[in-house]
Amino acid sequence: MDKLVRVAWREYYATVRTKAFVLSVVLLPAIVVAGVFGTQYAEKLAAREKIPDRKLAVVDHTGRLHEPLAALVDAWNQSKPNQRFLLEQVPVEPDSTTALRQRVNQGELYAYIILPANVLAGDGKVELARRDKQLDAGRRMENFINGAVSMVRFQDLEIDPVKVAAARREVTILEVDPATAQTRQSNVLARLLTPFAFMFLLFMGTFGISQGLLTSLIEEKSNRVIEVLLSAVSPMQLMGGKIVGNAAVGLTLLVVWGGVGYYSAQRLHVGELVGAQQLVLALLYFLPGFLFMAALLAGVGSMCNELKDAQGMMFPVSILTMIPMIFWFYLAQYPQSAVSVALSYIPPITPLVMILRICADPDTPVWQIVTTLALLWICVLGMFWAAAKVFRLGVLMYGKAPTLPELVRVVRMS
Repeated sequence: MDKLVRVAWREYYATVRTKAFVLSVVLLPAIVVAGVFGTQYAEKLAAREKIPDRKLAVVDHTGRLHEPLAALVDAWNQSKPNQRFLLEQVPVEPDSTTALRQRVNQGELYAYIILPANVLAGDGKVELARRDKQLDAGRRMENFINGAVSMVRFQDLEIDPVKVAAARREVTILEVDPATAQTRQSNVLARLLTPFAFMFLLFMGTFGISQGLLTSLIEEKSNRVIEVLLSAVSPMQLMGGKIVGNAAVGLTLLVVWGGVGYYSAQRLHVGELVGAQQLVLALLYFLPGFLFMAALLAGVGSMCNELKDAQGMMFPVSILTMIPMIFWFYLAQYPQSAVSVALSYIPPITPLVMILRICADPDTPVWQIVTTLALLWICVLGMFWAAAKVFRLGVLMYGKAPTLPELVRVVRMS
């Protein structure tokens, strides 16, 4: 046991001293913190930013839409005096479109809008051309057009648009935490991305660090350093020490990133999304998930002499691990669907799918949490048994890399 601890400490100490580890510990949390505070600052800055007046040329074939359109633009200019739109009414002429395109291309106009005669009936298509692709400006001009069309339609139906606007005015909804009865801030984006953030955290901690184990093992084997190590420790002590050391590295990253996530959630007033329950369950799923992958990679790495050989053998597993990353939105929106539940019982993606489901739905059945954790630990024991057999035979083997069927044969024969 003492030798295993020494190997684990050597592996941990050698990893945490690397620049890559320091950058992963410091850089990613710094990006998260900068994103939290930077987004808030950018929103305030954007509200105060002075944008040059944007001139819009309007060709109104209906003869009725320019006035309500101008009213809506004036209302916007009064509320946002530093982000104004200026309207220019252009007479209806056969060749007006060509001239307007030239003016937009030359920078004289920001955009032009052509309102066809049948637009009020819903048959016509409005032509909008502008210099840039700014999302907010485009959405604002679309709102101007749709608002003006609605106002004229209300007038034709002898309906007061002011009364309609008052009737459609949205009510204020306060979200209350059922546990504390306190009002909590509604942040749709944070609620949507929190499950993905937890899944990505486990993905980086599990697969990112375990890949480092594979790389270091193949490097030591190719440099014959592994032979020196085996003169002092047994193959099982070496494999166990490497796995334990890298698991400690993953735990370090998990604690740092989880702490930053918790702090960021508190700053965004969505602390209920990153609570003790989610963090504890993330830790419980990380341990068996990492041990499973580390044992698998240790066994594969012991039989390979080059990294490309190991990567070729791990390609099917890599494809499998990408399933939660690809379908994360579906899994988060439908955490109790049959597909979501079925994917929860497929190691090695069980930790990713389960933490995604738990963050999306805090009422995930306890029996599913217990059974998936039990399945993971059973698979860990089985993988350690197989990896031990392969590692003991393959760590000193050189030459052609074995195929997957040959690995299975080695496990069965030993």
